[in-house]
Amino acid sequence: MNIFQTSLFAIAIGYCLLSAASLHNLLPQWRLRYFSVFLLLEAVGFGFEWLMLHPGTGFKSLWLGGLMQLSLLIAPCLWLCTLEITRQQTPGPTALPELHKWLLLMASLCLLPLLLSAHAGTDFGNPAAPVSTHHAVFIHGCMLISIAIFILQVPMLVVRIRLLLQEYDQQIFANFSNPYEYSLQALKWLLLILLVKWLMAILRTLHCMYIGPVGGLGINLFMTVEIIFTLRALFALWRLKPLVVTPASPSDITLAASIKTNADKYTNSPLDEGIRRRIKIKLHTAMENEKLYAQSSLSLKQLSEHLRESPHYVSQVINQDLQTNFYEWINRYRINAARQALLTCPDKTIIAIAEDAGFNSKSTFNTAFRQQLQMTPSEYRRQNLASTNN
Repeated sequence: MNIFQTSLFAIAIGYCLLSAASLHNLLPQWRLRYFSVFLLLEAVGFGFEWLMLHPGTGFKSLWLGGLMQLSLLIAPCLWLCTLEITRQQTPGPTALPELHKWLLLMASLCLLPLLLSAHAGTDFGNPAAPVSTHHAVFIHGCMLISIAIFILQVPMLVVRIRLLLQEYDQQIFANFSNPYEYSLQALKWLLLILLVKWLMAILRTLHCMYIGPVGGLGINLFMTVEIIFTLRALFALWRLKPLVVTPASPSDITLAASIKTNADKYTNSPLDEGIRRRIKIKLHTAMENEKLYAQSSLSLKQLSEHLRESPHYVSQVINQDLQTNFYEWINRYRINAARQALLTCPDKTIIAIAEDAGFNSKSTFNTAFRQQLQMTPSEYRRQNLASTNN
């Protein structure tokens, strides 16, 4: 390991630790507990990697096992970080999806044979007490299982993260906020860090399987790419500035009205009155009878597939005949269902009511509720229950 690589590790570790320690002071309005944990995991991971690759350090298997364990925690941490920012409340570790808890436990158990093989020498294998062929195969087999879980775990959680960010983006747009809000941009940089780490892990595994663990362009190149990209991402995070969201201007309101009532663009549409009436009946049935709005991930495409109609036609009917857009239309049903539950189920928590109505988070629910009724769900429940008691 040369001076350049050692310097890269030192800079990466220092920058990650500095960012984790300073972001709360730099941007106090952020909810950043898991954001900081993510950066701490990155810093410790780089430290383990340096110890593993440095020729003079012992306990190589311990550092490799620690690096693999930390890699397994990165994607779950980013999922919790996404929940923390989009819901504006800090979730507990138990908020991790159940499947991923089991995957994480299984992968961690598979790393135990590697960790138990650690010794004070500077090689991975212990020449003073060599393991049998079967034992070596067992250790490497368990490592491959752990790596396979990591390779599967990351894209599964990335898809969940993207869906949550997509919902948050749509909610911001609906409220005329800037869709490139700083918190979303920060999350997207962390997402890119995770994806680069995932790709480099795959390439390292292939390199070790078919070329060998030592030398050349292989491991050193992958390590250098990962560190440089992480530094680039952290530099971008430090340059982010919180944006002040201003109230909607008259031009914004005019734009929203044009989205809702822009019937002129459908002048040449092939949809006649009969087809539009049929789609409206299907839409009414899907919401009133089947209550599809309760599906938090419902999209225009999914709704259209359920109705067996073209998404373009469904969108046209919602815009032209119902005088609204898809997300506002869905939120009307969700808010109406929530209003009823707030009064008929006084012992039920607001977050439970929000989830039953189809909202993914309490913050999204509060924003949509306030937008329609100019009060929060708590205020609505308190006022209406008080009037009922009187």
